[in-house]
Amino acid sequence: MMKIAVIGGGPGGALCSSILAQKGFQVTLFDYRAAWEKPCGGGVTFKAIERYPFLREAFHPHRAIQAIEVHSPRNQNVTVPLTSPLSIYSRNTLNKIVLDLAVSHGVNFLQERVLGFSRTGSQWLIRTDHANHEADFLVGADGVNSFVRKILGSRFAAEDLMLTFGYRLPVGMDDRIIIKFYPSFHGYLWAFPRPEHVSIGICGRLHRYGMKELKEYLHGFMKDFLSPEAFESMDRIIYSSLIPSLRPESLHHNTFCGDGWALVGDAAGFCDPITCEGIYYALRSGELLAEAISQRNLGTYPQACRDDFMADFIHGANLFDRFYAGKFLGSDFITRMVLCTRRCPVLQSTMNSFVSGRQNYRTLKLTLLRKFPQILMELLHES
Repeated sequence: MMKIAVIGGGPGGALCSSILAQKGFQVTLFDYRAAWEKPCGGGVTFKAIERYPFLREAFHPHRAIQAIEVHSPRNQNVTVPLTSPLSIYSRNTLNKIVLDLAVSHGVNFLQERVLGFSRTGSQWLIRTDHANHEADFLVGADGVNSFVRKILGSRFAAEDLMLTFGYRLPVGMDDRIIIKFYPSFHGYLWAFPRPEHVSIGICGRLHRYGMKELKEYLHGFMKDFLSPEAFESMDRIIYSSLIPSLRPESLHHNTFCGDGWALVGDAAGFCDPITCEGIYYALRSGELLAEAISQRNLGTYPQACRDDFMADFIHGANLFDRFYAGKFLGSDFITRMVLCTRRCPVLQSTMNSFVSGRQNYRTLKLTLLRKFPQILMELLHES
């Protein structure tokens, strides 16, 4: 029986483990933290819920988001009701759902810290703080700072990473998410309601912005969001992390598998380059890798990822600078799109499709061209 070692118990690693165990492989999953609270918004798209119904069927606390509120760099805003709600989980809860599923399917979960690994012939030796373990295949699902990637692949460049900074606040918020953009800023601020708190944070290109600048933007928003008095007096949990946001050339040359090993999720760089959404792609890459391993044909894994989402990532990465810094009809692109969306139900429908995961970057231009006559009529009618 082939032995698989998976390092990292987040959604990608846990789902990959779960599928492989169901197919008869002997799978050991390592994560010293078990389920843990990762610093991110925790949004799960409707597309992810449709593909992985166990997320919907698990009776764990989550928020069903009914609207998205977008604020442009010139302080214009639009609120769009969501026809397909976005689900917001605590990452501790989300990780636990998938980890419990893996254990229920026979995965040997070890809450041990992996200290290193080496290879002799076709065998991997994994050293933890408790013991040594052997495996025939190694999966790196250990996040953006993956030491599996650093040893077997290559480190991410600063230009391919977003730096995040934020808080978990013990306040209430209705069932909407807030996204705010700033002038000439390559990134965005978010406020996501979770079952027991609000996750509020900001992300920006690592090579452009430092922590001090991110804090200034975020604190300015929070003083309006909370009131200055509440902001000064409130207890809050601080978080910071990195998120992959690969440039087109980096996506073209991204190496995420080799002889006897492969990466999934953030470790592989699988996040939307503009929105930085990564939960669906962690799950999907874990599923695609499990299929390739079970077919004893790892060579299908890179092409499956390219066909499924990486080609679309390249389209998104090519739009990155135009999205954040482009001009359109005498204004910045985001402000102009917010103003048009506020007046145009067709654009609101397109935003709905994008948020739900049904609309991708590759076909976005074609979708807008096809709908342009109707968009123009609605804009003229509202003028």
